[in-house]
Amino acid sequence: MATVELHIADELLHDFETIRPALNGREIGRRPSPTCDACTILDMAMADAPAHAKTMEIILQRVDNQPVIKEIHYWDERGDFIAPAVPFREVTG
Repeated sequence: MATVELHIADELLHDFETIRPALNGREIGRRPSPTCDACTILDMAMADAPAHAKTMEIILQRVDNQPVIKEIHYWDERGDFIAPAVPFREVTG
């Protein structure tokens, strides 16, 4: 389980509370962003995050006017995107 930062606009915190149960993780801390007056940084312990992940981004989609998680992206401490592992189908002949 990796602890990652989720930077979120304050106006979207309500939507985050709506999708929180769908995350495979939990919030372990919260603080104001030092670089954005209208943002909050949530420290998230995420079970599915790569061990070297530093930050995460949640891509939401509205379905019937409710936010639904579409994707979760992770970046390492240098800011490099961590590509998801995609299993390859076994080719049988």
